[in-house]
Parts: sequence; C-alpha cells; structure tokens
Amino acid sequence: MRLKPITKSRLSEAAIEQIKGLIVSRKREPGSKLPSERELVDQLKISRASVREALRMLEIMGLVEVKPGKGTYVKGVTGDLFLPLNNWLSSHKETLHNHFEARLVLEPAAAGFAALRATQRDIRKLEEALATFNEKLAEDDIVGLIIADIHFHSLIGAATGNKTIGILMDTITRFLFDGWKATLRVEGRPKKTVAEHNKILQAIIEKDEKKAKTSMESHLKNAINNLKEAGFE
Repeated sequence: MRLKPITKSRLSEAAIEQIKGLIVSRKREPGSKLPSERELVDQLKISRASVREALRMLEIMGLVEVKPGKGTYVKGVTGDLFLPLNNWLSSHKETLHNHFEARLVLEPAAAGFAALRATQRDIRKLEEALATFNEKLAEDDIVGLIIADIHFHSLIGAATGNKTIGILMDTITRFLFDGWKATLRVEGRPKKTVAEHNKILQAIIEKDEKKAKTSMESHLKNAINNLKEAGFE
C-alpha cells in the first residue's frame, strides 16, 4: 500500500486512517516497525506535529507503541481501547495499581504548588484544556477525551514551576497513560471529571493550596472508586 498526500482539514484523523490501512493491508505483525516520522511526513505531506498527533492517538487506541529513540512499532491489528472494559481491566491490574499509587503521591502536591505558583498564562492554558475536554465530551470522542484529560494534568505539572515535577508528570502523561484509558471508559466518569477538574482549577485560580491538594486527591480516589464499581479489584 502506497501512502497518499493528505489534503483534508483534519490532518491527524486522515493520517490515522492511512496508517491504520498500512498496518492492515500489509498484515504487519505485532512488533514490526512502521516508517519513521520523517518518512511519514514526506509521504503524507503534512507537518511533523500532525504526524506525531496521529501516532499519539494510535498509541492510545492500542494499535502502535512509540519507543523513544527507536521508532514506532505495531502493537496489534485491533486496538485494545475498544475491547470490553472488564477484559481489559483484568489484564492490567498491576499496571493500574502502580499508575494510581504513583499519581496519588505526586499529583496532590503538584496541584498545591500550582496553586501557589501558576501564572496567568498557566491558568489560561488549563482553561483551554478544560474547554477542549468539554468539546470532546459533547462529541463522544473517547480518544479526544483521553488526550484532553492527559493534557490538563500535564499542564498542572508545568504550572508548579518545578522542572523536576514537570519532567515526572510529562513522563507519566506521555508513556504511562493506561489509567486515563481505563477511567474515561467507565459510564458517567467523563462528566464527573469535568466537575472535578473545575474544582481543581478554581482552587488554583484562588491560590488555595490546601483546596487544590484535597481536590486533586479526591479526583484520583473517585476515579479509582469508579473503576472498582466497573470491576477493577
């Protein structure tokens, strides 16, 4: 299959369809390497940013795995994001326990620092991320919701003004995103997330360190409890 230049307005979505077609048409086995970012840019005639966004979405779907410094590899012909949630949860127990345990250590403290140090630019970016989440909720776009949710939490890490915390949050949100993939598939969870994100953001705007910490902790614990209701042990 020869990839074709893309002229559509929603470039990343068009790129996703062509890359998925490449995987299926050539019957690429899990573990096989896809063309490099540069090759995809050249063949699809779109920006590197659009290619990276497409690969990010494919990774969240569970179709590919991006290995920093090595390239992008086929993970499966069908994405795990669309497997029945119960089945998915049963095979990701340890990963999810580790995910939320780490975030409960890091993110309440990060929210507290953000409340003390966030600039107006940080707050504007958080407001934009929350608006995007609402848009994706209205569109019932699960991949878009996951990306918007991840972005919101990453921005809080950046708003701490602490480069080490920012790097840790960036690592979690770029490479360890199974928690977001799980929770946002639980019925009713995306709407609850909007309210909880609003509460966290309001605490940051008010520069209320304690409220920001407790709001973030509650947000994470609520996500865990909703997962338990869906069958997570």
